[in-house]
Parts: sequence; C-alpha cells; structure tokens
Amino acid sequence: MVEAILTAAGFVKNETYRETRFLKPPNQTYAVYNDNRTIRGADYLNLVTAHNVGIELYEYAPDPDAEQRLENQFDAFGLEYIKQPRYYLNEEQLYQVIYEISYTLKKKGA
Repeated sequence: MVEAILTAAGFVKNETYRETRFLKPPNQTYAVYNDNRTIRGADYLNLVTAHNVGIELYEYAPDPDAEQRLENQFDAFGLEYIKQPRYYLNEEQLYQVIYEISYTLKKKGA
C-alpha cells in the first residue's frame, strides 16, 4: 500500500522514493519509508499484518506541493496520519517532514 500511495503522489520508485535509504539522494524532493510489521493470527494461522509506517519526506527547499500530494493520497486511501512539523537538518542541508501511518491487512481466510 505504501508504494501505491507514493506512486499516486507522483514519486517514482528508486528515483524519488525508496524503502530505508538512498545511497546517493536525488537532487529533488524525495521520500524514504520504513514499514514495521506485526504479524499475528489465531489457531496457528498468521493471517493479519499490522503495518506501522514512517514516511520521511526530504526537501531541498520547503515543498508544500509535495506534502499536499502525499496528504491527498492518505485521504484517498482513508488513512489517518500524523504529520510532524517540518524541520531543517543542518548537516544534510535539507528540510524533513515525517509522516506516520498505521493500517492492518488481512489475508484471505481471515
């Protein structure tokens, strides 16, 4: 689901978004995400996966358009989200906005 959200927001896999990190960051606004999963179920069947996702948006200059596109996709997918305030990373000379989302998926048979 995370990749669908980022793609729909105009980001391109391995070019402007990636899981975990970029070794060489793009020269434009980009996103990195981490997906922490808890897998559970009953009767020895792990059919439910809870996702807690952090999406880090990195901007060379404040990019309210990219933020709005991402937030529009959270709304389109019906996801609640937490948006942390934009702050400047002095060492990297980038702005960062962190989003946190959670959702649960059930496999068939659940």
